[in-house]
Amino acid sequence: MINNEKIRLMTKMAIYENSPDGKEDMEIANYFKSDYLRHEIIKTILAVTFGSIILVAMIGCYQMEFLLDHALELNYLYLGRIILAGYLILVVLGVAVTWISCRIKYMRSHNRLNNYFRTLSKVRKIEEKEEWIKDMEEE
Repeated sequence: MINNEKIRLMTKMAIYENSPDGKEDMEIANYFKSDYLRHEIIKTILAVTFGSIILVAMIGCYQMEFLLDHALELNYLYLGRIILAGYLILVVLGVAVTWISCRIKYMRSHNRLNNYFRTLSKVRKIEEKEEWIKDMEEE
């Protein structure tokens, strides 16, 4: 006999599993919260580092004539400090934004997975009830 409630719940679960949120939630579920945050923060630091290198190289290429004309007059220590300060500000801002957004993302994912597992528990209870009824009919 077909159980409409069980079919409805299983369809709901299948839709969630195949949705972009469901796939992402399943990947996030492989991590503890601290590991997930650490992983995302490391990715952010690497991205900011490579982006900063590219930005400094582009500015250097754009200002190449000025740099060559004033190569002996420039205060390289001051210039290095400004570049380092800018880099550190970008890293701190990037890490702060990543930490906040990933905590929120992890918590939302965790809540959606809790709903998924509650639905899975309901399906299991329905299956147990069906099995119990089947056993009772056989006796």
